[in-house]
Amino acid sequence: MSSDQPRTRAASPVPVTPPDRAAARLRRRSVVWAALWVPACLLAGVLVLTREKAARCLTYGESCEGTPGVLYVAALVIALVALVTVQSTSRAEVRRAAFWTQLGAEGVFLFFLLTAFA
Repeated sequence: MSSDQPRTRAASPVPVTPPDRAAARLRRRSVVWAALWVPACLLAGVLVLTREKAARCLTYGESCEGTPGVLYVAALVIALVALVTVQSTSRAEVRRAAFWTQLGAEGVFLFFLLTAFA
């Protein structure tokens, strides 16, 4: 080996940073809120079905006006997109905003359920 050639150094390993605990906590909270949203919807549905207008709508087909279905679908789509964004993004600001958007969309959907036969 001649001394004229530069000596190559072994590549240093890329430092691995520990996972961001705040990000993991927010992701976990997002999944928990999504999981708790399902029983909340079932409870809201039961509460709505105990109303006289709902019973009249189911029994006789009268007084069935309510919230348009497109609003329910829009709230569901926004909540789902926000949930996916919270789980997949690496930027903290976007993740936080998506989390609050998810909670808001879930709340709006529950509000629509509770006022279905108002």
